[in-house]
Amino acid sequence: MLPAPLHPDSHWRPLEQLVMPVQIRDWMADPDSLTLRLKRHGQFRVIPGFHAMAVPALEERLLLGLPDRQAALIREVTLMLDDTPVVAARSILPITSLRSANRSLGHMGSRSLGLELYKRPLCQRDQVWARLASPGHGHPVCWGRQSRFIKRGAPLLVAEYFLPALWEKVGTEVQATSFKLQGADHASA
Repeated sequence: MLPAPLHPDSHWRPLEQLVMPVQIRDWMADPDSLTLRLKRHGQFRVIPGFHAMAVPALEERLLLGLPDRQAALIREVTLMLDDTPVVAARSILPITSLRSANRSLGHMGSRSLGLELYKRPLCQRDQVWARLASPGHGHPVCWGRQSRFIKRGAPLLVAEYFLPALWEKVGTEVQATSFKLQGADHASA
């Protein structure tokens, strides 16, 4: 079953400001391809979900420097391991980022965007944010990261929610019901 559309909000925080389990931080801070890392743990595939030109959420537009009402390609997929959903992902690709050699990024279908981003020339991940929240529509609260990538000088956003089944697949026990900002002693979501 495919997850329903993800609902971004303004509670993303710079990854370095959050306190989280070591195993989670290892996955969240990994600068390499998530797809390649997942493939080490089982049979990997991408299940396409929502795919359309639409106006991104305000926070997404701000992170990409997009003007109001400018449409972008919004792509939502589920990453599977051995037919189990392990990651719910949402990508925002501005129209201007889909030109020239980046044109293929708009036609991924059931192919991994991550593999394309890490083909030469490699992308640059210039910022990573994280949060503990539900990706929406019946999914449990889980850790998510949002990355801004630059591919051939063009920006795009990728949000990935690490579903609880991932930790079962990789043998990591994670009890994550809250997170803390470094230096703060209150929980937030």
